[in-house]
Amino acid sequence: MDTAQRFFSLEGLDGSGKTTQLELLKKALENDGYQVVALREPGGAKISESIRQLLLDPLYKGIMAENTELLLYSAARSQVIEEIIKPALDQGKIVIADRFAWSTYAYQGFARGLGEEKVLKLTEITCGNCMPSLTVVLDIPVGESQNRKSNRGTPLDRLEQETMEFFEKVREGYLTAAQKFEPWVKKIDGTCSKEVVFENIYKLVKERLGQ
Repeated sequence: MDTAQRFFSLEGLDGSGKTTQLELLKKALENDGYQVVALREPGGAKISESIRQLLLDPLYKGIMAENTELLLYSAARSQVIEEIIKPALDQGKIVIADRFAWSTYAYQGFARGLGEEKVLKLTEITCGNCMPSLTVVLDIPVGESQNRKSNRGTPLDRLEQETMEFFEKVREGYLTAAQKFEPWVKKIDGTCSKEVVFENIYKLVKERLGQ
């Protein structure tokens, strides 16, 4: 698998702490003297953010075809790679993404049942050699994810409204990725304190940077 050394992503179920950990990691790396670009997926570029609105709008629940969903995620990713990620990496910056291609592997490949082969083939077309050198999966039980989402007090988007069974398959997809695609994908326990989780992530990232 072709990867970009200074490109990292955080994955996991909703509520696993990705956004919090991304902010902590960005700050720590900047304190180390790195220039860091952080983004969320889908999104990060204007076109990608517009696609995000389509993908997450509850209005399209039960309407959007599975292959449409797969292709829209890939289109948003292709745009942010060309517009944001590649230029940042070419400038020697570190890029951290809140979700990336392994989300598609877990959500569309496993939970939607579109299959690993189709998703990996499309990922190769979409990403080429612009895959994270390290993806950290913050693993939490589905029940914990549901509790954390409900405690937010904000409306659920189209994907967040899926069933427990759906998210069990998503988690299975992430765990499979961590097993089959090591060392590019690493699983850590997301139920620990945010301080412990961060220490584990930071250690893995620094190792990948050769420090």
